[in-house]
Amino acid sequence: MINKLKPIFILSVAVVVSYILWLLGQVQPDPVEDAPAPDVIVQILTPEDIQVTINSTGTTKPLTQTVLNAEVGGEVIYRSKKFSEGSSVLAGEILAKIDDTDLQLQYKSALLQLANAEVQYSLQVAESEVAKEAWDKLGKGKGSDLALKKPQLKQTEALMEVAKAQVNSAKKKLNKTEIVAPYAGRIQSSNIDIGTTIVPGQPLGAMYTSSEIEVTLSVKDNDLQFLSIPMDGRKLNPSEQAKVSIKSFYKGRNQTWEGKLERVDGVIDPITRMINLIAVFKNDFIETDKPSLPIGLFVEAQIDGIILKNVFRVPVNAISENNEVFIIDKNNQLQSRSILVLKKYNEFVIAKDNLKAGERLVITKLSTASNGITVNPIYQ
Repeated sequence: MINKLKPIFILSVAVVVSYILWLLGQVQPDPVEDAPAPDVIVQILTPEDIQVTINSTGTTKPLTQTVLNAEVGGEVIYRSKKFSEGSSVLAGEILAKIDDTDLQLQYKSALLQLANAEVQYSLQVAESEVAKEAWDKLGKGKGSDLALKKPQLKQTEALMEVAKAQVNSAKKKLNKTEIVAPYAGRIQSSNIDIGTTIVPGQPLGAMYTSSEIEVTLSVKDNDLQFLSIPMDGRKLNPSEQAKVSIKSFYKGRNQTWEGKLERVDGVIDPITRMINLIAVFKNDFIETDKPSLPIGLFVEAQIDGIILKNVFRVPVNAISENNEVFIIDKNNQLQSRSILVLKKYNEFVIAKDNLKAGERLVITKLSTASNGITVNPIYQ
């Protein structure tokens, strides 16, 4: 009986499977929708005039620094209270005095020697005139130099000149017993005190100008194209001196000072490709509203360069490592462009070639993008 029903069962299963397959064939798949265009932020390119600024760092140092040496020896009998580290002094101010007793004696001795030499010279002049008159009365032609006592006259004249030089030398040494400030500035160090015995040539201390401060700033040689300055090392004319602003955290807050670029070191470092610019800053002798610029302060500097005309400011997010950007055309499709970067800053670059005013620049950072992709621009 089972064997007779088996073909019927198989046939029934085949019919059911065929019906199910027919039903499945009647189901239509959902249509595949196109992916929406991605949103991108765009910026309308607008040309502008941008002044290039060049950043650097440096340390303040005095424009002039002098070691005060003793030109004469002796005991220090006076030392000014201002001849101390950090004190401000005026030009010509007496800083110290050396005992001049021995030098006074030398000066008076030199005066005595000069007086004797002048007497001897006067006597010899008189004798020479007498000898000439006597020879003229003899009438025997021209007399010899020895007979006319000319060598003796020259000798006494030379002795008198030597005596004058010795007086001047003694007087000069006497004047050097006072150590005076050669200019207005500040004392950097002092090595003497009252009672100290010094010898000629001994360093007594050091001072520096406080009215002018110098800062050496290193910049890339490529940045020289943005500075209208000669490279011959001479001091720049006022019209050539670019403005330099420096800032530093000093006295509990950020301070700024403004100065001028004075000259350029004409040597480029072969390893770093850097060149030194020297800026000078005027300093008030007495602090009023603004603190004086101290020596040894580390500062950040900004140098004003030339003004670039009709250039574009491109955000750094919009440019690739290969200096390429994306522009959106009239069909909202991406177009890649290679641009020439004139100057790069932290937040933007300055570019000019291959860009036009009014074009739409993509400033969204795109991880994957290519020419022809349609996007949805969102204006910044």
